[in-house]
Amino acid sequence: MTLHSWIDYAASFITVIALIFLLRFAIVYLQPRLGRRHQSAQLGLIESLSLDSKRRLSLFRCQDRTGLILTGGETDLFLGWVAPETDTTQPETSFPVTATLPETR
Repeated sequence: MTLHSWIDYAASFITVIALIFLLRFAIVYLQPRLGRRHQSAQLGLIESLSLDSKRRLSLFRCQDRTGLILTGGETDLFLGWVAPETDTTQPETSFPVTATLPETR
């Protein structure tokens, strides 16, 4: 074996290692963009939370409603529709609220 063949082997090894690292960065970059393809305008997964090694709690969107399901374990459960968020900063009365202080004498 000559010095030239050792240099070729080392360059090939470094090239393969560099390609593996570049592939890792490409996968990290492309993974969120490829995942969006599975969601449509009508149905999509909003968030998912792992409760333990088997069970998962998932919040999903179906048209304009939001639902909650529990998957894994022995059975899957639909826990119900989540009420839409309301703005709690505004009072829900239709008339202005005014307070009058009693007069002190």
